[in-house]
Amino acid sequence: MVKGFGRERVRKLLGMAVWEVELAVETGLLRRLPDRTFDPVSVSTAEADLELFRRLLAAERRCNTSEAAARLGVSTDAFQRIAAVVGLMPVLTEEIRKYGRTLNVRYYRAADVDALADHARADTELRAAARAVSRSEAATKAARTRKLNLARAAAARAEIEVMKPAPDADAVQLLLWAAALMVVAGIWPGPLQPLRRMSDRRADPLIATLREARLPRAELEGMLAELAERSIDLIGLLVPPEIAERELGVPVAMLPADLPRVDDHLLAPGLYELVSSPPSWLLRARADRELERAARAEAQRAAEEVSRRRRAEKAAVDAAVRAVSRLSDESVAEIFGLSVEVIRLLRPKSGHWSAGFVAGLSRRTPPWLLDETAARREADRRSRAAATRARRRAARQLSWRRHWAEAFGVPLGDVPEPIGRPTPKAIEAARRNPPPWTRGPTPD
Repeated sequence: MVKGFGRERVRKLLGMAVWEVELAVETGLLRRLPDRTFDPVSVSTAEADLELFRRLLAAERRCNTSEAAARLGVSTDAFQRIAAVVGLMPVLTEEIRKYGRTLNVRYYRAADVDALADHARADTELRAAARAVSRSEAATKAARTRKLNLARAAAARAEIEVMKPAPDADAVQLLLWAAALMVVAGIWPGPLQPLRRMSDRRADPLIATLREARLPRAELEGMLAELAERSIDLIGLLVPPEIAERELGVPVAMLPADLPRVDDHLLAPGLYELVSSPPSWLLRARADRELERAARAEAQRAAEEVSRRRRAEKAAVDAAVRAVSRLSDESVAEIFGLSVEVIRLLRPKSGHWSAGFVAGLSRRTPPWLLDETAARREADRRSRAAATRARRRAARQLSWRRHWAEAFGVPLGDVPEPIGRPTPKAIEAARRNPPPWTRGPTPD
């Protein structure tokens, strides 16, 4: 039997690492005998042409995705894309646990990866050409967009010149332009700050036109300065909606849409004119408002009346239920065959005999209801127990009063009869806020 070479001897003969020896066996470049030694013939063949052997072994090297991409000089995404196009299959797939999760690692033959060099180069060149074309198209599109924007800006500026109000123009239009200019310029002078808290949709088209015109900030500030003086005077004439509603007697929402206003703020001259000589629509609105108020008051009164009636009905029903569920002393005495005097002494703590309680006594009659003697004996026991509780309560109250008197150094007679338990917390609270009886008698 031929004796094989050991792994260390093979390493020294071929100048390889352990993993290279194992890779050569796995790929068939070296043959391993059943006793795990290496076939001398395959080792001798490899040693005879070591350069060829190393080239063949290098072609069988296992490369993961990152190594394969670096080998081709492309990104991992580009390598995966090329591998999917040409149908390159991995020679080995492993599952490894890393970063707290399971990863699937694919290994490819180095020779198969090297064979994709032309594909990688073509892919890189095609993508570079596509980027160049895209940049050219983007530049053309950007130039077209700039030209269109310039045309729009010119049209918007011409429109602004036509629409721009003079300092003596309509008050509402002037305030709307001032608000739009402040929004676009991003400045809010102190006297014009009230306009910032108003939101009038009629200013939105003005804001859009001013932004499309792309006016310099200095020009916007100049336009605003022309309108600022009169805008400040007009802001002083604006009346808040709550005051306007109080003066007119109707909500601002009920006023006609064409009435001069900024947001919900009316101009004082127009408001006073409406108040001094109300037009027909205002009189009708006030009448409708009064009708609505009267209808709401009537609905509320009717609801309160229904609620009151239901409460009264419920109280009557509850009283009837209580009356039906209670039995008189005479009825209870007749049920148990005892005297009314004894039954009166045996009433429960509630002071009346409920039907349910009497029914329970009837089902399970206690010994003290079996005859007159036992009933009187129970009544005497209850009387003695009540007297004992009263004496104990009086003794306890006296002990508590003595404790309070000692704690505050006052006579026992100054401590009131109904008083709480003298716990440390209660005494400490009384020291912080002394009650009147701890201060002694008031001098005449």
